[in-house]
Amino acid sequence: MKDTYQSTLEIKPNDNFSEALRLKKKGDIESALKLLDDADSVEVYTLKAEMLADIKDFKKSIVYLDKALAIESDDDLLIRKADALYSWARICYFPENDYQKALKLADDALETIPEGIDASEIWFLKGEIHQSMEDHINARRCFLKAEGRFEELDALEGELNQFEIHKDDTLINITGTGFYEGLEPFVRGAVLKLSKDSENEHDPDAIAVMKDDRIVGYVANSDYTLINDVKSASEIKASIRDTSKAEVLFIFQGEFVIAKVIF
Repeated sequence: MKDTYQSTLEIKPNDNFSEALRLKKKGDIESALKLLDDADSVEVYTLKAEMLADIKDFKKSIVYLDKALAIESDDDLLIRKADALYSWARICYFPENDYQKALKLADDALETIPEGIDASEIWFLKGEIHQSMEDHINARRCFLKAEGRFEELDALEGELNQFEIHKDDTLINITGTGFYEGLEPFVRGAVLKLSKDSENEHDPDAIAVMKDDRIVGYVANSDYTLINDVKSASEIKASIRDTSKAEVLFIFQGEFVIAKVIF
């Protein structure tokens, strides 16, 4: 997150606090921390939190910010805490690749940041994490929130509701349409033939989608195209018969052809 606050720490001359500030400016964080005790003071707790964040010890930094917040609830302190949570989440995401912990920390940052403060970088980080986890729907949600594209977000939620309506059906995503006739054959309600393509050199589980004996796409069979609980070609192949068909339900996000299998 970009800095959205300025330090409000009071400089107290002739004591350990002011000496710690001097050492902090010199970059001697370790010595500065040793000078400060755990006095019941917002200023001391906040300075310790700043220095701990400087050395990327975000866990301890948040502990001291919580101590300061217990004394005085303040938007500046909440922003600092949200920033520490965000920075910690970034490290958990990369290089640590601990996606679940990174998501939890990002969620905590969103809960902490005061209303009206720009949270777009946190939402963008959440989108990156979900994308790395191949959770493309939640990634899309987060990116739309990060960019403030709320009309598109509402449209996405409306389309996702269609999955709930058809939760008892066996759903597939028809992909590869751009190599054939595009989306033109996939009008809502269109019924297309499913045909095993066991000689496919790229995928022995491939299932072609046919219209009038022409291939117009394939049943998705890769993690990238398996969205929102649709079944893969590998999962349904054993159940496909010569009479099996797919009925087009809707086009998701203008790209993914969602159909239900008629066995």
